[in-house]
Amino acid sequence: MAGTRTSEIHAKAVGRELAYARREAKLTQAQLAERLGVGRSYVARIESGTDNLTIGQLAHLADALGAQLRITFPIPQRAKVTIGA
Repeated sequence: MAGTRTSEIHAKAVGRELAYARREAKLTQAQLAERLGVGRSYVARIESGTDNLTIGQLAHLADALGAQLRITFPIPQRAKVTIGA
């Protein structure tokens, strides 16, 4: 499936979350890349939101971080409009 604007937005969000989790785990990009068996540039591409990952790739990243992969689909609260009092 071709990338869409929505997938680009989500790839950037995943990248921000990965960078945050990596820093919390006190790992450099190079250290995380070594755990994954990939080059540092791969981690940098993910963190910049360039790469759109599969669920399997996300699970592999979570394992390398010693983290749990949790995917949610929160439904935003919609403003309730009441007429009258």
